[in-house]
Amino acid sequence: MASNGPRVADFSTHFSGPICSRQMVQLGADIIKIEHPLHGDGNRGFPPLFKDEGIHHLYLNAGTRSLTLTPGTPEWKTTVEAVAKWSDVIIVGNRPANAMRMGIDFMSLQKINPKLVYCVISGYGLDGEWAGLPAHGLNMDALAGTVGLEWKDGIPRVPQAYRSVGTTMAGVYAALGIYAALDRRTRDGKGQVVHVSIWEAAMSSMWRDVATYANTGKPWTAYQDLGSRYAVYATLDNKAILVCPIEKRFWEKFCAVLELPAEVMARGDWSRGTDAGMMYEELGERELVQARMLMRSSKEWLDRLGEADIPVAPILDWSAAMNSSHAQANGFMANYELHGQGVQVPTTPVSINDADSVASGGYEELAKLHRQKKNLVRRPPELGEHNAQLMKELGINITGDKA
Repeated sequence: MASNGPRVADFSTHFSGPICSRQMVQLGADIIKIEHPLHGDGNRGFPPLFKDEGIHHLYLNAGTRSLTLTPGTPEWKTTVEAVAKWSDVIIVGNRPANAMRMGIDFMSLQKINPKLVYCVISGYGLDGEWAGLPAHGLNMDALAGTVGLEWKDGIPRVPQAYRSVGTTMAGVYAALGIYAALDRRTRDGKGQVVHVSIWEAAMSSMWRDVATYANTGKPWTAYQDLGSRYAVYATLDNKAILVCPIEKRFWEKFCAVLELPAEVMARGDWSRGTDAGMMYEELGERELVQARMLMRSSKEWLDRLGEADIPVAPILDWSAAMNSSHAQANGFMANYELHGQGVQVPTTPVSINDADSVASGGYEELAKLHRQKKNLVRRPPELGEHNAQLMKELGINITGDKA
C-alpha cells in the first residue's frame, strides 16, 4: 500500500540501510525494497527464526514493498532507471566500486534524476586507511572502541549482553540526514547526497568518552564511580534500585525518606548544581545508604521514594520493560498477522501528528496519538510480492521493456 510520504528505493542489505528504511516507513515513507530473487535482502533467512521467517526481517522490512531483481541482467538496468525516476530517495549500502559496477552509484543515478536524494551508508567512511576494508557490524564497533572484552581462561570474548552500536545508529543517523536533505532540496531544488559511516556512528555513540578524553586526556567517569548519590543499591528482597538524588532538593528529600543523620543531609557541594557524593566515599556514605536500603523491599522503596518525587528506578531487563504496562501505554510494541500467526515487533519511538489534532486535547491527546503509532506497523512483504504492481507503477513490463 503506497503512502503520501517520500518515495524511497532501498538497495541496501543487512542492518543499517534497512534500519533507516524501518524508521522512515513508520513515519510515512513509501519504501521499495530491491531484493535478490533467491535470498532477499539478507535478513529474511537470518536466524533466529519465527515460523521460518528471520526475526530481523519481521522487524526491519515491516511495511515495505518487495521488488526482486537480478544484478547484471537487462531487466536490472531498465528497472534501476525506472526506479531512479520514481524515487525521491535511494539508499545504498554498497562500497563505491560495487555501486558503480551495478550502476547504482550517485553519478549514474543523478543523470537519470537530478533531484534525487542519494544516501550511501559505508562501513568506515569514504577516505582513510580503513575505507576499503570489508565491513561487518562488529568490525566497526571494534575499531570504534565500543566493545569491552571479557577474558576467561586466557580467551577474549565479546560480553554476552553486548549489542552492535554502529549498525543501528548509522541507520538512525541516515534517516535524520535524509529528511534534512529532503528539506534542503525543497528549499533549493537541487539533488542531495547523504553519507553516513557505521564507524563514525559507533564513535558518535561514545561522545562522552571522546569529548572528555580529547579535552582532558582522561576518560569520562564510569557510572560505578559517580558516587553514593548516583548509584545502584540492593533491597531487602535482593533486587536492585538505581537512585539519582544528585540535586540538593532531591538529596534532602532522599535523606528524609531514609532517615539519614542530619550531618549526612548537610553534606554537599552544590556550587555546580549537582553533587554525586564522590567526595564522601571515605566517610562511608555509600555503605550507610546501602544499610538503609536493605531494611525494606524494592516495592516499598519505590513507593516511598516515588511519593517524595525522587528520581529512582528499578533495574529491569529488556524483557520486563517490553512487557510492562508502561510499554503498552506508549504503544511500544506492535502486532500484525503473518501466515495466520501473530507477530510482535517494536515500534519506532517517534510519532508525528497534526498540531490541530493535538491542540484540542493537549498532552493527553498527544499521548493517545503517540500510542496509536503501533497501528502504523504493517506486515513485511513476501519476497517479490509487489513485482507486478511495481512494474506497472514504474511503467515497465515484467520482461523489463518499457511499457
